[in-house]
Amino acid sequence: MGLLLISILFGVGVVGSTFTSEGNKNAGFVKEATVIELEKRVQVRPEDLPEKVRNALNNKSYAGWTISDAYLVVADDGGQYYELVVRKADEQSRMKINKEGQVLN
Repeated sequence: MGLLLISILFGVGVVGSTFTSEGNKNAGFVKEATVIELEKRVQVRPEDLPEKVRNALNNKSYAGWTISDAYLVVADDGGQYYELVVRKADEQSRMKINKEGQVLN
């Protein structure tokens, strides 16, 4: 009977500790989930980009870079920009450009 009682008490302690630990993890997860911004990405063919967006690569800073992939990104708040994956030789980078051709990053 003594061994059974010790086993039960130990089991309750482990369950209690697990519950407390999980409770803290879930509380942290909920906090993080509230700051996630939703956005929608739609792939766009580079030749279908607005002229101002394509022309952003004509700037001296981006000379020699070509667009390999392009996406229209629409944020949950309605804001929009284009995300371009650009390449130059063996380098690759991402650019965010608004519809007016202004580089955002």
